[in-house]
Amino acid sequence: MKLKRWLLPTLKLKWGEKGFTLIELVVGISIAAFVVGAASTAIITMERLSPRNTDWAIALRQVQDAGFWISRDIQMSQGDITVGTGNPDFMTLTLPQDQNPANNKTIIYQFQNTSGNLSRLIRDDSGQQRFIADYVYYNPVADPTKSTMVISDQNPVTLQITATSGQTTYTRQYKATQRVSAP
Repeated sequence: MKLKRWLLPTLKLKWGEKGFTLIELVVGISIAAFVVGAASTAIITMERLSPRNTDWAIALRQVQDAGFWISRDIQMSQGDITVGTGNPDFMTLTLPQDQNPANNKTIIYQFQNTSGNLSRLIRDDSGQQRFIADYVYYNPVADPTKSTMVISDQNPVTLQITATSGQTTYTRQYKATQRVSAP
């Protein structure tokens, strides 16, 4: 019998204890409601901003990827850089492989239309295609200030890359210098 009594919690108040007053309960419930309200407001705000931040992060990443690959190839290129006059060719670079110019490799950057003015940027390395960036904005005729384009093909090469994801558009200019001197 004593074992059972020990297992059950005792709910009896000791002599002189009266519990909570109504004012204490109202104040405690008010504080709890305020904390829950503030937390739910913060969560709702974060959920609403999340798609915008996601679109910005996607656009930024696409611009950075394209800028990295193109700048890298420009730095290793030798000779003239040929800028494409339209879709799909964007830029052609010649990369030296050794002292013999006949062994040089040609890199071609091309656009593949995906939808509207947004394209996929592909790097074609002697028939081997590599995906570089998606959601790249290319419309030099209608909107040259925002379109992905080569601004200057002279050393240093200046190019502008724009990507759009959702309602967010991100543009960045890159300058890359050819490190290998022309023959």
